[in-house]
Amino acid sequence: MSRIVIIGAGVVGLSVARAALKRGHQVTILEQGTAPNPQAASFDLHRMIRYPYGSAQGYTRMVTQAFGAWDRVWADLGTTHFENTGAIAISLEAGDYAQKTLDSFKAVGQPHEVLSRDGVEKLCPHLTLPEGAWGLVSFPGGPLFASRIVTELAQWVRDHGGVIEHDCRVAHVDLEAGIATRADGSQVEGDLLLVAAGAWLPGLMPDRFGDASVYRQGLCYVEPPAQYEQSWRDAPAIACIGDHTGYTLPDRRGAGLKIGYSAHRRLARPEVDGFGSDLDSESSAILGAFKPYFRDFEAYRPTRIQVGYYVLDASRRFKVEQAGRGLVVTNCDGQMFKFGPLLGERIIGMFAGEESAADLAHWAAGY
Repeated sequence: MSRIVIIGAGVVGLSVARAALKRGHQVTILEQGTAPNPQAASFDLHRMIRYPYGSAQGYTRMVTQAFGAWDRVWADLGTTHFENTGAIAISLEAGDYAQKTLDSFKAVGQPHEVLSRDGVEKLCPHLTLPEGAWGLVSFPGGPLFASRIVTELAQWVRDHGGVIEHDCRVAHVDLEAGIATRADGSQVEGDLLLVAAGAWLPGLMPDRFGDASVYRQGLCYVEPPAQYEQSWRDAPAIACIGDHTGYTLPDRRGAGLKIGYSAHRRLARPEVDGFGSDLDSESSAILGAFKPYFRDFEAYRPTRIQVGYYVLDASRRFKVEQAGRGLVVTNCDGQMFKFGPLLGERIIGMFAGEESAADLAHWAAGY
């Protein structure tokens, strides 16, 4: 039996813990807040899993593998925290994100359906699109109910012998030796030390990751006009509209209609800037980007802003870095949740010698 020490009880940390426990290892998770932590990037009512990934064929292929990993999670939890609404990428001009996705789908053999503008508006009557627009629909896809998932994963880890130390601050990390030093000076050593600290990584390991770019992202929950409540609920999740960086998740299981606009982000640190928000100004910035495409736009009523923080660089590729007994997962953006259980299984498989750390890093980067 090996000892696996994990810093961070988000979806990656919990997924590695689950995979390790299933292979008979001893697991300790060090979490700075509660487990799950409502301020972690993994904690939201729902997050999207979808095939549209533009020209990133590696990640498109990984989505199929991710669905397999989620099925294994559902079997362990005894319930399914996912709704298969499908996902739609909407094209507005040649060469945009939806067109690149269509090219990728054809290259990897991903099933899909192409709809005309009229077809998209029939499927999504709450939308109004310009001439020449078309849609690319793919299944499966839709909301993963994130907060329920991490809550139940944390309980599953405890129930199966894992130790989760909550309100545990880590003061120092020695990757080479696999040692984490708590704020009180005590230490815990692992045969594998996994650091999955999300946006807190630069502060935790400033010498190695202090220059990493951390972004604050706000997501807007809204009440749509009454006449479109059901159509939003029935429609597929929107992965993109042209090269507009917006997306939507439907209101399923009471999670609410969520609107995201990736361009609405700024450099910030959670430990400095906190989790407060200004509903009026932030909702205006997020929803305003959708004004040309939502029917009866003025009737949408923002209800709250969900704030999250991510490490993100220009490559937008996941990074898995090894040093001695240590492994760091970073640069996850908001895209990691869908791949969490899959990455957890691969990391423990790497620890078991089933692949090299270099191969794991290459795969995680979507190559």
